[in-house]
Amino acid sequence: MRYGYLIALTAIAICCYGLDTDALYKSNLEADVNQDDIKLGTLDQKTMKSRASQTTSRPTVALLGTFHFGETTDYSSMDMDNFHSDKRQQEIEELVLALKTYAPTAILLECTLEDQDYFQHAYANYMENRAPLKMDEREQIGFRLASELRHDSIFCIDYKLAVPLDSLSAFAEHNMKQEFSTFLASIEHNDESDSKVLADKSLKHYYAFKNNDKEDLKNKRQYIQETAKFVSDDTYIGVKFVSVWWERNFHIMANIDRHIDEGERILVVIGGAHRAVLKDFYQDRNDVDYVEIGQFLK
Repeated sequence: MRYGYLIALTAIAICCYGLDTDALYKSNLEADVNQDDIKLGTLDQKTMKSRASQTTSRPTVALLGTFHFGETTDYSSMDMDNFHSDKRQQEIEELVLALKTYAPTAILLECTLEDQDYFQHAYANYMENRAPLKMDEREQIGFRLASELRHDSIFCIDYKLAVPLDSLSAFAEHNMKQEFSTFLASIEHNDESDSKVLADKSLKHYYAFKNNDKEDLKNKRQYIQETAKFVSDDTYIGVKFVSVWWERNFHIMANIDRHIDEGERILVVIGGAHRAVLKDFYQDRNDVDYVEIGQFLK
């Protein structure tokens, strides 16, 4: 029973896509993917220049909250259909074209600084038709968009911190078992609801549905209103869990800031729970302009 709780608790860190899937990504690097070369229409250069010139002083930051494509080690995950199908591949193209209208000058992905060379090499192989895209959102969305915009590079900005899963699981199971069971059931219910939306909608419509204030608030409440309540007179383990999550996102913000300069239009492709927190950071700042990516997905 405790093992089941521990596995389920992993969802708290990622329901919301926060756990590390890079190892799984690398292990599947040689997997065959039947993927034709994607040739997307180019955006009119006058339109591109016009959008890029909208910011004359402060840079802009946009955040695309996403879920993990394909296989994942996450307990809490989307119930996906075949993303290799012609239908879903066409939908990914449509999503990329919609994101392109934001005219980003740099594409930032959820991979660590230590893996920058690895992902840059993978991007170069894709650009030179030496390797097909893997079923990973960083490639399917990030690589495609960067390629369509003729960017030479993609950039990694993730930062890993271990949340205290074992301690929280042990405390909740022993002291607040009913509350913990209710909490995990709510996570499962949210996953099922999201999976139904994904099944019924195109990817562009799904991302529009997930990238908005309502969904961001739901993500944050799962931490500050739900996870943080697992405390007692002797321990603040729930608060510790949430604190580590916010700390990780502060580090990610610092990595994003490495790429911010005057006139830049940054697009970060990252897990939805990260987006919810990072969005607050950038909206509260006066040195950058936060741009809601959802407006480009309608």
